[in-house]
Amino acid sequence: MIKAAISFLIIPIVGIFTSMYIFGILDDELGSFSVSQICSMSDFELERNLFDPQSVKNACRDIDPFFLLQKSSIISLIISIGILILFKLVSLFCGTDRDRNANVFPKLIPVTILIIAGQVLVQGLILAYLSYLIPVEIIGYYLPVVTILICAGAAIGFFQVIVSLSSFFKKPQHPERAIIAEKETYPKLWNHIEKIATKIGAEKPDNIIIGLEPTFYAISAEVNLIGDKTIKGETLFLSLPLMKLFTVEELDGVIGHELGHFKSKDTRYSSKFSPVYANLGKSLENLANTTSLYSAIAKLPAIFVLTAMYDSFATNIASISREREFEADKVGCQASTKEGMVYSLAKVVTYSNLWEQTKIENIKRLNNGKISENLSEVFRESALYNIGKRDINETIKEVLPSIIQHPTDSHPPISERYQNLDFDIENLTRDKITHQGNASNDLIDNVKELEESLTFNEHQFYIALGYANIPDKTDDSGMATIIYSLAAAMIGADGKIDNDEIRVAEDLGVQLLEEFDRVDFREYVKNLDKIPDFKSVADACTNLNSDNKIIIFNFLKAIAEADEDFDKSEESLLNELKNIWSLNID
Repeated sequence: MIKAAISFLIIPIVGIFTSMYIFGILDDELGSFSVSQICSMSDFELERNLFDPQSVKNACRDIDPFFLLQKSSIISLIISIGILILFKLVSLFCGTDRDRNANVFPKLIPVTILIIAGQVLVQGLILAYLSYLIPVEIIGYYLPVVTILICAGAAIGFFQVIVSLSSFFKKPQHPERAIIAEKETYPKLWNHIEKIATKIGAEKPDNIIIGLEPTFYAISAEVNLIGDKTIKGETLFLSLPLMKLFTVEELDGVIGHELGHFKSKDTRYSSKFSPVYANLGKSLENLANTTSLYSAIAKLPAIFVLTAMYDSFATNIASISREREFEADKVGCQASTKEGMVYSLAKVVTYSNLWEQTKIENIKRLNNGKISENLSEVFRESALYNIGKRDINETIKEVLPSIIQHPTDSHPPISERYQNLDFDIENLTRDKITHQGNASNDLIDNVKELEESLTFNEHQFYIALGYANIPDKTDDSGMATIIYSLAAAMIGADGKIDNDEIRVAEDLGVQLLEEFDRVDFREYVKNLDKIPDFKSVADACTNLNSDNKIIIFNFLKAIAEADEDFDKSEESLLNELKNIWSLNID
């Protein structure tokens, strides 16, 4: 607000003081009368005071620009102060009342932007005149280029602010890499979601879309999908990878939460206020982009004032967002159970970060000529192996402060949402957070085909952006095959697949070998009966140098000890390796 006040008030204040200074000089020269008094006299009054009317009119005509400077500066100053005060008062009036925000804000913004656009033009012209007047009065020299550039900048700034107004009459569009789940193709999913909507008394979604991003959300904006298809109405987004991790009860909780945003109190706010507020943010971004120094200067007041307006409602929005999420969480409990709602939230924040790792590694694989058929399955395996048996306190420490991301909204921390549900965090268990319920199989018949289709589109997206370039030939590393075979054999030596051992193998593997690929390695783990025999691989590697042998041995030993259960079968393999490689180490 301070920046807005300074930027919006400084030009008219300078204009007022400059005109006062000039009029002060002229008044001193006139003595008995002020300039404004003389210029306001009739011909009779001028003659009575021994002034030549025609000479006075000519003189007053010459100083009319000074009067105009003074009047326009005063008016601009009053309007500037009025706008700033208006924003603050309106913000206080609307508070956290959703209906007031939905009714007032969309009407206030366009009118205000028109006024601000006028202010940009008027203040630009004031500044342009000052750029002529001040140098002439002080140094007796005029810089016409500066004045012309300021005028041009003011005109461009005015035009850009006006153009930004057009965005407020457009419905926001949200891009999403997802496919539409048509009722005919996904009847079980639609029936299930419609039953939840009926149960909680919410509107049924107009569209259901399914994608790979690890989030769930409901949105009223237009959504642009794969293949340049646009859908309108109220849309529910479902994350296919997370659905593989959720139980049906947990999925019901998160669906109930999202459909809760379609209930009457939320719909008006979401459709009226949120789009305008989002468009204001986009307008600010557009105004900040400029190619001219002078138009940038001219737009600064508009940018600062609109930013102040944007920020003045930010506190309201944060409070409303908290209230909305708290209400929707309770609706989620109605759709499912409190436990289902609680663990759906815990799983989203626990596993969503793994998606970034999945994407990065997928791009790396594509650039190495390796194409994953099912990223949803890759994500599921990451969730299974990378969480491992970490202490529950560590998991909770990550979960509770987390904020779930949403394309058009912000959310309070999970800890506050649990408190609102009257759920004791001491009751969170790692087993339930790591349990993979695979709700997608219960509700989607062709889930594998859908996962592979979305994976193909994801690959195409990375290639189109230039992130990935699939080479004609792949370079299969013999050392990688050795590492995969030995590590997988060590993991399966005790007859069970331990997630902690896999996690340690992967974490150390990427440090040990630059081309270590988690997806390829997991194929070895999943197919222990098909991988080469441990002894035959060790025999084939007797020519490795001593340093590499020791590094690999320590790598395998770390895997064996990862689950804190150093089994005799694992010890036997390590001893066998020491004998084959003639290693003299403990």
